[in-house]
Order: sequence, then C-alpha cells, then structure tokens
Amino acid sequence: MVHQPVISVNAQVAVKEEDIKIEPADQPQSLSEQENMTISGTSARHMVMQRLQRSSQVIVLRNMVGVEDLDDELEGEVTEECGRYGSVNRVVIYQERQGEEEDAEIIVKIFVEFNSSEEAKTASDALNGRWFGGRMVKATAYDQEKFDSGDLSG
Repeated sequence: MVHQPVISVNAQVAVKEEDIKIEPADQPQSLSEQENMTISGTSARHMVMQRLQRSSQVIVLRNMVGVEDLDDELEGEVTEECGRYGSVNRVVIYQERQGEEEDAEIIVKIFVEFNSSEEAKTASDALNGRWFGGRMVKATAYDQEKFDSGDLSG
C-alpha cells in the first residue's frame, strides 16, 4: 500500500499534495495567467468555494480621522453615513500605535460591520477615495474571522 502525503489546511480539510500546484515565487504571473488558474481535486475545489462564500461583512476605514479628531459623535456619524449603504451592526473605532516608543504615531482605524457582505462591498466601493475632513478615506474589506476574534491589527 502506498501512502500519499497529506497537507492539512486550517485543520478542517485535508488535501492531497498532488491536488495543489504551487508556482515559484520568483516567476511573476500575468493577470491572464492568474485568471486561468485551475483547481484540481474535489477537496481543493470545496475548500476554495467555502472560502469564497465567507465574504466579509466588515470594512475598515483608514485615514478618515486622526487621533486629534476623535470625539463622542464620531461613532454616530459613521453609523449614519454607512447606514446609507446597508444595515450597520456595529462600529469599532480603534487606535493603533505604530511602534513601541512612547511618541510613536497612532493611527485610527474604523471598523464597520454590516448585515451582509453585499452591503459591506457597496459601502466600501462608495467610501473608498472619498474625502472627509481634508483626508482621502481608504475603505477596504476586512477579514471576518479576524474581526470576530477581536484581531484589529490587519
């Protein structure tokens, strides 16, 4: 009996090594090559489909405000503005120090969780690149699992 090596992915799905094709990192791929990728094996295909179905309901707004702009009304303002694009479950305003030094820069990230991933995408598309208080907002999807576990460092 021949034993096949198995790679464990997220400790939930086992995928046979021959089902995975890994391109060397030093060979850049064109966009058309990336679009023409193939997934072989039912386990690998199932894993990819599960990942795609778990689209995030969370967006993160960067560069919207600085620490000096934080006030008691910000959460309500963000909830109201984002409410134009869907139903907002929660807003989290997070201050992140950019180093260990006492005088290290602090950036503010605003996480907004919607009822659906479609609402989150609509909001992200509408808010990304908009100007707010003299700053250009960068809005992107945020990993749902990280958000749910309280990891706001991404």
